[in-house]
Amino acid sequence: MPAPDRYMPGYTPRIVSFMTRRSAETHAAFFLPCLRPGMRLLDCGCGPGSITRGLAARVTPGEVIGVDLEASQLNLARDEPGCPPNLQYVQAGVYDLPFPDGHFDAVFAHALFEHIAAPVRAAREICRVLKPGGRVGLCSPDWSGFIFAPPAAELDGAAQLFRRIQESHGGNTVAGRNLGRWLVEAGFATVKLSARYECQEDLAVMGDFLYDRLERAPQQDDIIHKGWVDQATLDRMLLAIRAWEKKPDGLFALAWVNAIGTKAL
Repeated sequence: MPAPDRYMPGYTPRIVSFMTRRSAETHAAFFLPCLRPGMRLLDCGCGPGSITRGLAARVTPGEVIGVDLEASQLNLARDEPGCPPNLQYVQAGVYDLPFPDGHFDAVFAHALFEHIAAPVRAAREICRVLKPGGRVGLCSPDWSGFIFAPPAAELDGAAQLFRRIQESHGGNTVAGRNLGRWLVEAGFATVKLSARYECQEDLAVMGDFLYDRLERAPQQDDIIHKGWVDQATLDRMLLAIRAWEKKPDGLFALAWVNAIGTKAL
């Protein structure tokens, strides 16, 4: 039986700051050509709404709804100045969307499917709320394709530990490569896949993300008691992350897969 869903990165100030840097232009570019003014759109797992606001601008005056399970993220989204009038936020999960069949022209979800234990169930629910001919745009990473430079054993170990923790929470660190299969199994008529590498220009952003999660892991995930790592090794990983952030020749690149599915007419 898969582990219950849990958003593994958490909602610390560093993580929330990381998420609010996202925008529709940078993280939904593959789906923007599918959108047009007047469409009704749903953003699943919208978080603090930084991508959702860009999507709302693209389809205005069409209605846009952002849903997320985490109330604190929805509060941040609602409190953001300049929220467009065609956008609202609803607390809900992707397995049980509180909307009638065929309600939306388009559905979007960025960095969601790697965190859920029943992706086909979620994709079927998305298909249900889409109109015939409606489209879904999904984007998830594939951690088997990450690149750290310059290479260091401690950094590779930190990334592998991160993956193990996420998978123990019901997530999937190679979700990207599976998006197309999940959409087909959910009943979508056509699926189109693409991929890109995202390079983090500010190494401290990714460093903070990885450091923060691993630093909390002994208490939140009991990783030392489970034997996944010892404290001395974890300390070396954390020191290596901080040293890597300052490297003039540093690079972090992560493979992201985009999937566009079309519901049958």
